[in-house]
Amino acid sequence: MTDQTLNDLLNQAFAQNADFYAGRGFQRRVGYGTRPAIVHIDMANAWTREGHQFTCEGMDTIIPACQQLNDAARAKGVPVIYTTTAYEVTDVSKPNDMGLWVHKIPLETLAVGSEAVEIDSRVAPAADEIVITKKRASGFAGTNLAQILRAAQIDTVILTGVTACGCVRHSAEDAMAEGFRPIIAREAVGDRVAGVVAWNLFDMDAKFGDVEAVEDIVNYLNALPPFEETTPTFKNAFTATVNA
Repeated sequence: MTDQTLNDLLNQAFAQNADFYAGRGFQRRVGYGTRPAIVHIDMANAWTREGHQFTCEGMDTIIPACQQLNDAARAKGVPVIYTTTAYEVTDVSKPNDMGLWVHKIPLETLAVGSEAVEIDSRVAPAADEIVITKKRASGFAGTNLAQILRAAQIDTVILTGVTACGCVRHSAEDAMAEGFRPIIAREAVGDRVAGVVAWNLFDMDAKFGDVEAVEDIVNYLNALPPFEETTPTFKNAFTATVNA
């Protein structure tokens, strides 16, 4: 069975079960807010380039999708934020920052400062865009991502990246738990094993966020006013205080 055949069968099965989920009150829509941010999860070379233990499939679709989202977001001043996963100490015989997770997956290949953990140049961050280094699956766990988003009064997190079953999924779950509206960009999410993306997109859409087509997300971004025009009033108050 080819990967495409498996994905087609899974999508057919999910479509048949959508009514079952909906009948039980699942698959409700959290919807878009008014102040979004793009958050790219682990779009670094270890995941996006060939030849690494963490290499994921589908980059010929994922990279252009991320580029489209970046272009639309930057045109409106919408924040674009990146995460990567990297470790200071990759020797398991010494006290390290990999924890028990390294006993399941090859985290020792993700050394801080290595090319493997650099964001892929095809979706490179601009000079003023933040790259968060995380140690766990979720972009929120043990990082200041939520603080950054709250300080900017963000209400919607548009997620891309890898992997669908791991870091993207856990980031969507935590975004919801932290009070941000998770929007998962369908064509901008990948994984390594056939069927994993289809299953996780279906399940996330049922429980933890809205899975939306990149085209629809771009249309949403294009329709927004410039980001600075929706800046909360406290900024103006702060500016007035400083200038007084």
